[in-house]
Amino acid sequence: MDTKIIGQGYNIDADTSVAKELIEQFNSKRYDSFTCLVAFASYGGITALTPYILAEKERGVKINIILGIDQKGTSKEALEEVLSWGVESKIYHTQSVNIFHPKVYLFENTDIFTLIVGSNNLTTMGLVKNIECSLLIKDAKGEHSVHNDFYVYWKSILDGVDVNLMPITQELIDDLFADKLIPTESERTEKYDNGRDSVLKSKKNITFNGAMIQRNPEGFVPKRRVVKAKRVIKIEDERTPSHSIVKESEESIVVNGEEVLIAEIGGGPRWKQVNFTLDIFENFFGAERGNNSYNIQLINIAKDGTLGDVEIRQAVSVASHNYRFEIHCAETELAYPGNTKRPIGLFIKIDNNQFLYQVLWYDHPSYKQIKKFLYAESKVRREGELRRHIVHIEAIHALYPELIF
Repeated sequence: MDTKIIGQGYNIDADTSVAKELIEQFNSKRYDSFTCLVAFASYGGITALTPYILAEKERGVKINIILGIDQKGTSKEALEEVLSWGVESKIYHTQSVNIFHPKVYLFENTDIFTLIVGSNNLTTMGLVKNIECSLLIKDAKGEHSVHNDFYVYWKSILDGVDVNLMPITQELIDDLFADKLIPTESERTEKYDNGRDSVLKSKKNITFNGAMIQRNPEGFVPKRRVVKAKRVIKIEDERTPSHSIVKESEESIVVNGEEVLIAEIGGGPRWKQVNFTLDIFENFFGAERGNNSYNIQLINIAKDGTLGDVEIRQAVSVASHNYRFEIHCAETELAYPGNTKRPIGLFIKIDNNQFLYQVLWYDHPSYKQIKKFLYAESKVRREGELRRHIVHIEAIHALYPELIF
């Protein structure tokens, strides 16, 4: 028997996570069955496993997914993504006060099994970000093995005969949503994944420190859906060429990234040319010092939440250690407000070279809260230095819930 502890979210340098172990087991191609019994599931956690599940399904692997929906811990979008897999999938739910709360992932073939059991839900936070602990057991099957004990205990659920199991169908999902038993992904995220304590109007007695958040392992790519994004489209009126018709269209954007850069924007007559540190220029935006042929795509989010056109922006780096991209939006048409009211840019990574961005003016409702957070988290070496800080996407949700993504 081989056993090991899978810790995550605490000792960041160890670079261990259940997400990483799941990917390793899927990629090994040594198993012909995968089963999971998990309490909570998010759209991000499910979509990150989609390519592996579909590859295993194509290979003929038997897949059995059993999810809970208690405490609104599983979203409508997560269940719909599981349904799209086309594998055996069910929810377990009762009217009782006790809840379905296991976190079990089981790989097996004729001779051996790998069992992961612990605290990790099937969510982006649970599989990578949260401070969690699980035990991995790898052993041969047998009458006296852990594998046999597992099947004896969970027999009715694993055999699919428990009366509280229901196959996942679109009709079931719609009914659960109508009955308010499952939330939307944004509602689930607001409840479980913002990772921050509620802000009280009164002064807090205790202030805790922040901590580093673990990055996703290679190959673990959660998706996020934006459903509130609107784009204003101007259409020329052929009958009256001097006029145009303004229409709004709603669109969805899939955000594959999970990082948001909060950056003070410096002054000067050409302040829309935003400067960054070399580290941010290369590691966040993907540019390379001295290579001015690299472009990124930027889409502005206006104050009212509508989207601008796609901007193709060239990376500019010069010998004076100046690294910048240009932005263009309603705010950059205004005069710079001064160093005490510096605009704050939010740059949301969609993919490797694609970004949403919004410029917060000093009168924006979320400006003070985000500035306070930025000044607490970003340490500067000299007075007047621009502050910049990269955070997990859920931290921005907690500070600025109205942001569209």
